[in-house]
Amino acid sequence: MGLGLALSVASSGLRTTNRELEITASNITNANTPGYTRKVSNREDVTVDGKVTAVIGTTVQRTIDEVAQKQLWTETAASNYTNVMADYLGQVDATMGQPGGANALDTLLNSFSNALQTLQTSPDDAASRLDVLNDAAILAQKINQSADKVQSLRQDAEFAIETAVEDMNRLLKDIEDIDGRIQEMTLNQIEPVAMMDQRDALISQLSELVPLRVDDAPNNSVQISLENGVTIYDQVASQFEFDAYGTVSAETKRDSATGQGLLGSLNLVSQGGTRHDMTDTGGFEGGKIGALFELRDEVLVETQNQLDSLADGLADAFAKYDVAGTAATAGAQAGFDVDLTGLQSGDEFTLTYQDVGTGETNVVTFVRVDSAASLPLGDDVTARNDDTVVGIDFSGGMASVATQIQAALGGAFSVSNPSGNSIRILDDGAANTVDVTALDARMTATGLQDQAGALPFFVDGGTGPGLYTGSVDGMVQQTGFASRIQVNAALVNDPSLLVKYSAGIGASDQTRPDAMFDALNNTSLQFNLKDGGAPVTMSVDEYAREVIAYQSQQSATAKTRNEGQQIVMNNVMARYEEGSKVDIDSELAHLLELQTAYTANARVMTAVKEMMDSLMRI
Repeated sequence: MGLGLALSVASSGLRTTNRELEITASNITNANTPGYTRKVSNREDVTVDGKVTAVIGTTVQRTIDEVAQKQLWTETAASNYTNVMADYLGQVDATMGQPGGANALDTLLNSFSNALQTLQTSPDDAASRLDVLNDAAILAQKINQSADKVQSLRQDAEFAIETAVEDMNRLLKDIEDIDGRIQEMTLNQIEPVAMMDQRDALISQLSELVPLRVDDAPNNSVQISLENGVTIYDQVASQFEFDAYGTVSAETKRDSATGQGLLGSLNLVSQGGTRHDMTDTGGFEGGKIGALFELRDEVLVETQNQLDSLADGLADAFAKYDVAGTAATAGAQAGFDVDLTGLQSGDEFTLTYQDVGTGETNVVTFVRVDSAASLPLGDDVTARNDDTVVGIDFSGGMASVATQIQAALGGAFSVSNPSGNSIRILDDGAANTVDVTALDARMTATGLQDQAGALPFFVDGGTGPGLYTGSVDGMVQQTGFASRIQVNAALVNDPSLLVKYSAGIGASDQTRPDAMFDALNNTSLQFNLKDGGAPVTMSVDEYAREVIAYQSQQSATAKTRNEGQQIVMNNVMARYEEGSKVDIDSELAHLLELQTAYTANARVMTAVKEMMDSLMRI
């Protein structure tokens, strides 16, 4: 090898080694820097006529397991989803209390039931009466507090979505800025590996909010899409809008079918300013934003519905009473009369009939409304799923009521108003296509001394104490009732009314205390436990325990799922770091190798210089 060639090889080796020393030093310095990935430089020998003429360093690369990285972004979204769900459901569970806890909903219900039982044995005892009212008030307050907490959590979710969307816009804009610089550096043949680490760190933060799909693009660029395929970054960052609604209550719900409701919607804003509603597209499911939407619009709404159903059951169990129909005939036709005197807005009367041809039993529930504007009603007005619901406007009088019922039932029935507030429904007689098997009503007691076994114990305190009937005129009265239920103030003012259901009843009469205890513990009502699920038939006491157990199970499941997801996340993180993390010991060993190589190249250059100096002196 000639001196010139030796000098060329040594000097190029020195430059390449010096560069590798810088890279190794950088690896060691940034070993604990979040998001930093180990960098390596490849060497390549330059040969001419089979002889090595130089050693050069080629591209600087990041050591990354790209499969593990993409999985890490997926699991990051899932981990944030499960973490948010576990946090919120844990708060709901804590509000209702652990089953059997001192301040748990079921414990307070037990106390109320026990107080009623004591009143049964000592109806004339003033202290027993006060205990019933105090325990009922504490129970109502617990239901109020639980419902208020649910709405507070929905409000928190609404504002958290707004903050998350702002963070998403900021991260997308930062990704756009860095990605543009990466492309520029690549075109100018400048290594952008440090910038790529910064971009990946931003993508990792973005993956906390929404599940992502990241694809490579030309010039070291990337394209980012949501799970549903909607691209949110491709050279230009997408922009999203979310306007949080200031006050969230039980009445503020989003209708996913129409996209309407008094709640914020997530909109994708196009370059031309057109807004596209993305709330229900499914692209955000699985990350933090998706969890917040699910909580706001589904999970916490279901919890509110359970509490409203519980409050409704408490009021109905004490205040509702049944009015049975009486048999009626007209020639060959047979059916029933029912007296609807006292039927309130929201009260029901029910027709049961059999289709003779099929043998099928059918149920039609008629619900009183006082305004035609409330019509038509959906079948979800009642908890039962085996009936057809028909709203009847009572504002036009009983003749109009009969006409509306006739129109709803059709020609197989005869409907009339024989007298007063009575309605008669008969079958088709000789035609024998239907048989009317029952006609009865369930009404609300409006006064404290109207009925022996029914009284408005719990009332609607929303705009001042008011009768609770489950009215569907305008706003459905059951919606948000859990936040408004309270003990009737007239009972508080005169506790003797817990016993004296009429003026002539003595202080020791057990009729009403027996009826109230039975109403709470033994009267079967229909409730909705799961939205969209089949109704359950049980007492108020049983339903309250079902609600507590359900929420406790929801919280436990969310916690377990989150713990499992964190294990998955840690495993994927370990796999990713295994391929990208800097190992100090390895880098120090490599540093020693490079120092040795640097010294060797320097010695070669020194030897060549000495030899050339000697030649020059000859």
